[in-house]
Amino acid sequence: MTVNGTDLRDLASADLRRVVRGVTQDAHVFHVSIRENLRFARPGASDAELAEAARRACLLDWIESLPDRWDTVAGEDGAAMSGGQRGRLLLTRALLADPPVLLLDEPAEGLDPQTADAVLAEALAATEGRTALLVTHRLTGLEAVDEIVVLDAGRVVQRGSHDELLRPPGYYREAWAAERLTAVAAGRV
Repeated sequence: MTVNGTDLRDLASADLRRVVRGVTQDAHVFHVSIRENLRFARPGASDAELAEAARRACLLDWIESLPDRWDTVAGEDGAAMSGGQRGRLLLTRALLADPPVLLLDEPAEGLDPQTADAVLAEALAATEGRTALLVTHRLTGLEAVDEIVVLDAGRVVQRGSHDELLRPPGYYREAWAAERLTAVAAGRV
């Protein structure tokens, strides 16, 4: 695998961290304001840039509803936030960093299905023309990605586009059908 034409194995760790950024389950939220938490990604970001990144992560309305808005303290490791808000704060930070390669590890976890769909659509739109690596158990929205790699017990069992993976019997088609049935039963489709 290469990044900007360089084999990953040839990149120094510090160089790799500059090129690949993302939202991981264990990323830290600092006990400072929401504004300061986001500016860790890009210290010179304007308020307009912060707002656009928060809008793309479907977090802007929540921030603007807070009594202290952008100056609200997130709490130690985001303790003053719900899990979904914390995740969207971390997504906002990753989008603000605007890396060449964006890693999204379960960016919609803990969100209701409608918000999850919106967050994923916005995150993928924000990475258009660049590389995004999406790690997810949720299949809704994957029709918008170029390639899907299906893992089972750590092994690649299928690989292709959404349409290609729906054709043959297999893990992806079964999981897609189960997810669609759940959506229909809940009245979301």
